[in-house]
Amino acid sequence: MMLVVAAVAPASAAPPSPAWTALAPGAEHLHVDDGDIDLFRFDLTRFRADVAVPGAGGPMTAAELRRESGAALVVNGGFFDTNGRSLGLRVASGRQLIKLRAVVDWGVLVIRDGRADIVHSRDFAATAVAAPPVTAAIQVGPRILVDGKPPTLKPQAARRTAVALDQTGRFLTIVVARTRMEAGALARLLERLGFHRALMLDGGPSTQLSAELGAFKLDISGGYAVPDLLLLRPR
Repeated sequence: MMLVVAAVAPASAAPPSPAWTALAPGAEHLHVDDGDIDLFRFDLTRFRADVAVPGAGGPMTAAELRRESGAALVVNGGFFDTNGRSLGLRVASGRQLIKLRAVVDWGVLVIRDGRADIVHSRDFAATAVAAPPVTAAIQVGPRILVDGKPPTLKPQAARRTAVALDQTGRFLTIVVARTRMEAGALARLLERLGFHRALMLDGGPSTQLSAELGAFKLDISGGYAVPDLLLLRPR
């Protein structure tokens, strides 16, 4: 009796995890060629996240605010109207400057005590009264990752700015796509990278970023100055 041994093809190896590059203690960078996307991951025990609303000083670009504030990174913030007024909640340095916008399907990026969270607008009030106090917040949308999975998103392409969190909320990642892409495509990328929650900031011509961490420098220009921004400084 002849014994036939079938050859078994080896299982396909899982694609390697992308390599993050350390820029400074508590700060890392990853570039993804598909979509020309830059991600900056910050340990919030080493970096402080805050919101800037220039107000009477008028809108600013990310590069202008980074130079003025000495921040490590500045990125554009949330939505605004045709008169340049921010739309939705803005909390900066522990002070609420603009109230929560009700009855919108947006999320809120909440920063407190070395941790970040992303909650639906309807859940923010319950979150806000809990200790420790909220030190920074931006209301915008949509949420593009909820409990690690993308929700249903409109198929619309634009340059993109987003924030993403791991499950603990200790690490805040800033995401900028320089080329036009659909929100769903960005959400699926962030899901593959292992993020747990993500929120779209304003996109299109608003998308802009300025970073300087050690020897690393990067400026991504937007179409115009914006009325509020998110910044990160070393603690």
